Amino acid sequence: MYAVYRRSFSAVPATITRFRTPRRRVPDLMHQVPCRRHVVIPYANIVESTGLIDASSDEGLLYFDNLSPLKYNLWDIQHLVTRFILRQNTTSTLQFIKDKAIPPDLPIEIEQIIPRSKDGGVIVKFRKRQGQITDDEIEAQIQAYLEEHPVRPWFNPFRPIKSFRIKGVPWIEDLHRFPSSRLRVEFEGPDVDQETLYYYFRRYGLIRDITPLSPASKDLPRYATIQFVSVRGAAIARTCLHGIIAKSGTKLHIHYEPTIQKHIFRDWLFNHPRIVIPALAALLAGVTVIIFDPIRTWFIKQKITKRFSLSNNPVVKWIRTTTMSTIDVILATGSFGRFKMSKKEESDLQIGFSDRRGIIEQLKTLLNETPETFIVVQGPRGSGKVELVRDHAVKEHPYTLFIDCQKITETRSDAAFIKEVSTQIGYFPVFPWMNNISAFVDLIVQGVIGQKAGFSESVDSQFKNMLENAATAIKEIAIENHKKTMKSSIGSAAVDEDCYETNPTARPVIVIEHYLHRADKRESIYRALAEWASVLVMSKVAHVVFVTDDVGYAKVLQEAISTQVFNTITVGDATPELARKFVLSQILAVTGESEDDVPESTLKDLDEALKPLGGRMTDLLTLVRRITMGESNRHAADDMIRQSASEIIKRFLGSGNDKSWTSEQAWTIVKSLAKDEDIRYNELLLNPLFKNAKDVIAALEHAELITVLEKDGRPYKIKAGRPIYRAACQRLLNDKGLAATLEISTLTAISGLLFASISKNEEELAKLSKIVASKSVDVSERMKYLAEDIRAKQAKISEYDKLIDKQKKVLATEY
Repeated sequence: MYAVYRRSFSAVPATITRFRTPRRRVPDLMHQVPCRRHVVIPYANIVESTGLIDASSDEGLLYFDNLSPLKYNLWDIQHLVTRFILRQNTTSTLQFIKDKAIPPDLPIEIEQIIPRSKDGGVIVKFRKRQGQITDDEIEAQIQAYLEEHPVRPWFNPFRPIKSFRIKGVPWIEDLHRFPSSRLRVEFEGPDVDQETLYYYFRRYGLIRDITPLSPASKDLPRYATIQFVSVRGAAIARTCLHGIIAKSGTKLHIHYEPTIQKHIFRDWLFNHPRIVIPALAALLAGVTVIIFDPIRTWFIKQKITKRFSLSNNPVVKWIRTTTMSTIDVILATGSFGRFKMSKKEESDLQIGFSDRRGIIEQLKTLLNETPETFIVVQGPRGSGKVELVRDHAVKEHPYTLFIDCQKITETRSDAAFIKEVSTQIGYFPVFPWMNNISAFVDLIVQGVIGQKAGFSESVDSQFKNMLENAATAIKEIAIENHKKTMKSSIGSAAVDEDCYETNPTARPVIVIEHYLHRADKRESIYRALAEWASVLVMSKVAHVVFVTDDVGYAKVLQEAISTQVFNTITVGDATPELARKFVLSQILAVTGESEDDVPESTLKDLDEALKPLGGRMTDLLTLVRRITMGESNRHAADDMIRQSASEIIKRFLGSGNDKSWTSEQAWTIVKSLAKDEDIRYNELLLNPLFKNAKDVIAALEHAELITVLEKDGRPYKIKAGRPIYRAACQRLLNDKGLAATLEISTLTAISGLLFASISKNEEELAKLSKIVASKSVDVSERMKYLAEDIRAKQAKISEYDKLIDKQKKVLATEY
């Protein structure tokens, strides 16, 4: 009746075959029981061979449950302890079943017993006499006998031992699959409906639910999930029905499906998210502050003091100096070295002018005083102010911290921003990748409980927290330095924390470079830096130096310190004499010649090339590189002017909706700078295009087209933003085609303003004519004034029309 099935994997369709294992002789180690022949097969032999139990037509299989505890996991303590106490083996279990679970007069012979320790039972293989009794009768008699003589094990006294006939082909395995109350029934064939499944499985225990797979699902194999009330019911069903073939011809493969164990504490956590999630966020924040903040403060202190930096090691300094000197000599004398200049040489030469020694001394003097306000070093871009501060003014100071706003604001993501700031101030450890995860978690929590849990933190908030850690580290450095000074002088280090105010040299110096660079992108960052710097200065723990090329720095800094006047140092362009000396010295340093060897004509060409460049350091360095690469002096200068003219066209004279000025306004300034070296500020405001347009002038200054000079606190003169821009403006004015096009556009814009003014006058005249008709008021003087104003403006429009026609003729002949 029972057989083991296997699928043939040949080219022909799958067939079901029956095979029989030849009977073996009983080994000597097997124990024999009188009157009934029985064999105890070692469990390992079945597992290692096929995992299946073969049975002939006159043999059957029974399953006895609740003979040992269930094994729920690999290290189930209850199962291990119970097995140790029971000290069960196959022989004793067989004898127990014979004596307690099988009726004495039942006409069967026990042949084999296979323990199922994970499922808490055993499988018994028996042989019956042909024609005397059926398998169903055997099952019924054993179940009746167990009901009349119940056997209750001590480890589970509330559930007696039960016996069931195995209708399928049990799978004997030693995998790490442990009993569960949920079974996954896979179908080898058509799907089996829920009613049929209930018919097969209900007799082994109460069923809580049967969940079939959706008909639209494409998962293979098809399956259904059966949830039993008890784990033992599921274990019995799996053992007795695995491999059974349903009436529809579908073979059932049954496996345990793990279930999530429910616990009171976990349920409470999940049922109260409005309490648990904010509390968890607060706990994480507290742990972060307690553990990481002292570590981060320590790293910031090392960044400022450079105690563990190799650059301060005397041996490393000597090796670096010797090596770099040798490399510089090789590069300077090699064929490729004439185009190479070390960064240190470039920096030293940029600020090696005599007119800047006073600025350096002034800055050093301010750093030796007690800080009461900000130190602001302002100058146009490319004037060498950053190198002046970094490499000369604060180079010898032992405690410095540099913050480059340009690198910070040019980051493309929040994570890169946090990483760049942490690198510059020494804030470590930092986890920028946690921002995205925290924001995602916060979004999920908000969707679940309706409010944010506080896991995520804005970039501005993180930036302020980093600055607060840096402020703590700076204050500790100032206190430690003062205590060392006091201990060395009076022999005691017991000083009050506020006493360091009397020692200005012990304070760190904070240099904030490129302040207000692209301020429109991260304005909040610059305000946070100003507030943080004001705290350091007002508490007198550090000097703060702002290096900026933005002339509107006072608006932002004044919000942080409104009661103090800044110590402002202006860095301008070099004088023509020093610019010539600098360029010539650079060229001779590369060529290896002396000034006496340079022809007089070459020097004259160099002087002519330097005139349009002025003293802007970036332009001078560009000229040096071009000349050393083989270009002639005038060709290099002309090409630089051409590039600057193209830059003005693209940035200022082109059309664009994102600009604060019009191309006509920019062309008016370009045309004026081409004719004169400077423009009167008030005179420019009289131009119709610049009426009430001070913000336009400020925007052009911020864009570096112009520089507004002040006198007695008021603007009075406008110059080109870079000296080379004036030569570029002259080049643009000499371009007749471009000049004619822009001139037509400018005259048309001014005529439009005049037309609008005339329209207003005409409307007013129409209203006044009604008053004249009523003869109530004499408005003849007003009407006469409006008429004269209309006549004068119309005359200007006519004049502009003639100029426009003239420029159109130019366009007809010029490209």
